[in-house]
Amino acid sequence: MKNQYKIRTIICQGCGKVITKRMPRGRKYCSSECYRNSLRPQRKTGKIIKCEWCGKEIYKQKSYLNHKHYFCSIDCANKWQARNKKTFICKVCGKKFRLSKSLAEQKGRNPTYCSIACREKDPEYMGHINGNLVQQHKKGLNKLELTGRKILQDLEIEFNEQILMFNKFLVDVLLKNKKIIIQWDGVYWHSKPERKKLDISQDAYLKKCGYEVLRFTDKDIKNNKEKVIENIKRAIQ
Repeated sequence: MKNQYKIRTIICQGCGKVITKRMPRGRKYCSSECYRNSLRPQRKTGKIIKCEWCGKEIYKQKSYLNHKHYFCSIDCANKWQARNKKTFICKVCGKKFRLSKSLAEQKGRNPTYCSIACREKDPEYMGHINGNLVQQHKKGLNKLELTGRKILQDLEIEFNEQILMFNKFLVDVLLKNKKIIIQWDGVYWHSKPERKKLDISQDAYLKKCGYEVLRFTDKDIKNNKEKVIENIKRAIQ
């Protein structure tokens, strides 16, 4: 009964942390690591350094001394990382939100909305999206898209073209009654680094929504049209 386990609160004699949990009477350390360190103080090879945010002195092991910045807690690390963030006001809901300088100035980023949901509630933004859709229909399909259309017609597949998905972006083809999307990609445009990142992002979003995405380039159709047809057949089975 002397060492009966009970809910107890102690101050660790090794690190000073206050802990509350089931433990026997007389326990002095929060963990076996603190206990071992107390037995072998001569083996400590780290240093006492100051937290970069609050200035509190902390002990860091030798393996951590090659880090560029040091903090006493995650809270201090988060505050330090947020020190240069810029504050913006959402155009739709009026909520304040913060972005790091690098994100705020990133090419193509528009820090106008605090979230995608707010962006899609803005009539001006949605008018721009719908305007792009109208413009696309006016321009008509390019040579690659017309070739892709002929392939699908020959396969007697029902499909729609130039569909706006989730009020976000256009897709070249959506197969009717199937969650399959086909994108006809010109190699020149879709090999650019920025376009590649956008394609990857769009594909990930569509896959998360349950769609299978097939991408074929003009070179695929020119050099191996039969393989393109085979892949489409396999997808719709």
